[in-house]
Amino acid sequence: MSTATASLPAATSEPVIRSAAFPWHLVIAVCGATCIPLGALWDISWHESIGRDTFWTPAHIVIYLGGVVPGLTCGWLALQATFFSPASARTATVRFWGARAPLGAWISIWGCFAMLTSAPFDDWWHNTYGLDVQILSPPHTLLAIGMFSVVLGVLLLVLSWKNTVPESQRERVARLFVFMIGIMTTTNSIIVTEYSFPNSQHAMTFYLIVCLHYPALLVVAARASTLRWGATCAAGIYMTFYALLIWILPLFAAQPMLAPIYNPVTHMVPPPFPLWLVVPAVAIDWLVGWMQRKQETQPNSSSGSAAATDNGIKSPKSWQHDWWLALALGVAFLGLMFPVQWYFSAFMLSPASDNWFFAGHRHWPYSTNMGTWLNDFWRLDRDPVTPLGLVYALAIACGACRTGLWFGNWMLKVRR
Repeated sequence: MSTATASLPAATSEPVIRSAAFPWHLVIAVCGATCIPLGALWDISWHESIGRDTFWTPAHIVIYLGGVVPGLTCGWLALQATFFSPASARTATVRFWGARAPLGAWISIWGCFAMLTSAPFDDWWHNTYGLDVQILSPPHTLLAIGMFSVVLGVLLLVLSWKNTVPESQRERVARLFVFMIGIMTTTNSIIVTEYSFPNSQHAMTFYLIVCLHYPALLVVAARASTLRWGATCAAGIYMTFYALLIWILPLFAAQPMLAPIYNPVTHMVPPPFPLWLVVPAVAIDWLVGWMQRKQETQPNSSSGSAAATDNGIKSPKSWQHDWWLALALGVAFLGLMFPVQWYFSAFMLSPASDNWFFAGHRHWPYSTNMGTWLNDFWRLDRDPVTPLGLVYALAIACGACRTGLWFGNWMLKVRR
């Protein structure tokens, strides 16, 4: 395969140029993007176990490698597309300030610059104000925007490759797309860590946040991957990512280096146990697949037909069906997520969860003043679950699912 062919999305009129063999730039970009949630969760554990000793911790290096590696890879794609590719290959790129590159490459390049800009800002912030009280300090906010941009850009690179390979080879590339949805879900979950502790899962705010942050990504996986269990696999990747860190991090010794030390930990602090997104994901996959099969059996219906796009990808045309589907998906998501997390959080606060598998009471940092309050549900008096609150959560979940369907339909058409 030539360099130009491996580096750029082929025009839709020449799908046979693509093959299921992943080009080197795609493999490197995916590996780099995976470093972002890995480094971020490791960095949180470092702060909770040791404290902030220097900017050049291994966890920080992994985070910024997650931005630099995809950024440099996409920069090479831009140089290749702008100066060394034939005119036919440039039609599969996006023009920006006279240069050309795939859409995902431009987004990843921008995200890389945002992450690198946040680095000296973050170092100055810590030296001036000390430890962060919250995850989203101003430099961390800029870093988070850059991280999301890098992961999104790599996701779009994989997507454009998936949509332009022959249909017989598409399933293998679709698995990599689902993997990237799982990585994006993991990255997204880090931002709301402070609201996701088991102690917060009997409060209304938790369910509002869950319905806002997760359904859209799962619906995108179900609709745009064209795999039967795309959302389930993406949720499984998110849960596996957290589970591995829960089981591996405590194997390494750690000692707090900054006062005050109320909880003298002796090993790296693991993250809290992940949410059971795989449960509503199964329902999302089933509902999306059922609607797709229903539309395919009505080829002559103007309201429910599914028109075939290039390379045989099915793209539903019925807005009416997608609105009804979004309502069903929202009900399924909240209807399953609410009881699962409600009862599982009670288990996580019990002594039965205090083991290596669930790490129920082992995610507290060294600065936590340990007490019986850690076994209680928080904000029950100020933020109780109410029928009106659940109606708001359902509306948010349905809106998020409709957004996921819209983006999923758009993603089926991405070629560059």
